Amino acid sequence: MKKIAVLCDFDGTVAREDVGNLLFQTFADAGECCQVVNQWKRGLITSRDCLEREAALARASREALDDFITQRKLDPYFKDFVDFARRRKMEIIIVSDGLDYYIERMLMRTGLAHIDFFANALHLNDHLLHVRFPYYDMLDCRSCGNCKTYHMEKYKADGYFVVYIGNGLSDRCPSKYADFVFAKGDLLDYCTKNGVESTEFRNFRDVERELLSRFVLNGDFSDEPENPGIL
Repeated sequence: MKKIAVLCDFDGTVAREDVGNLLFQTFADAGECCQVVNQWKRGLITSRDCLEREAALARASREALDDFITQRKLDPYFKDFVDFARRRKMEIIIVSDGLDYYIERMLMRTGLAHIDFFANALHLNDHLLHVRFPYYDMLDCRSCGNCKTYHMEKYKADGYFVVYIGNGLSDRCPSKYADFVFAKGDLLDYCTKNGVESTEFRNFRDVERELLSRFVLNGDFSDEPENPGIL
């Protein structure tokens, strides 16, 4: 049986909203942030530049940030999907060009602190926001703050069949190298226009059903859940 690793984008994919964008819209001048984001979307600056400029505009206390995060929600089917995948010994990894601060807290709040994730690092110092990029330029690319394809290639090198799930601009590069792609939003548009094979999804219930019918039930991957008889 093949091994499978499921790499998931966070903002707008695991999370219902683009939490990072909403964070800066909340704690910085929304108009200035929109200008910066539009420059990134037009390819005039990198996502690292975008995050650094947004962070420089923002001011927030730790208490205000934490209160903001408590109001954000995950995809309502994500936790069930994690249970489905874990029972079949699939690896679940979150790869995000967003910020570890809110990802960690949102996962902990929903009982999913055990999930591995890779993201840019947010630090607070006297209401000032600073971003570090521990996974930048891993493949000499420089387009994203966190090189998602770098993380993907590590799993592929270990013999995993890689499923990628995403919705945005930073998901374009990994979608070209994944073995199977679930896409929505901007990523779906990109895949459709550029001939990247993908399957549309709305939420993680769709992902679970597709993986079950396409791979598990036909024997490509393990169908031996820890609790016998559970699909």
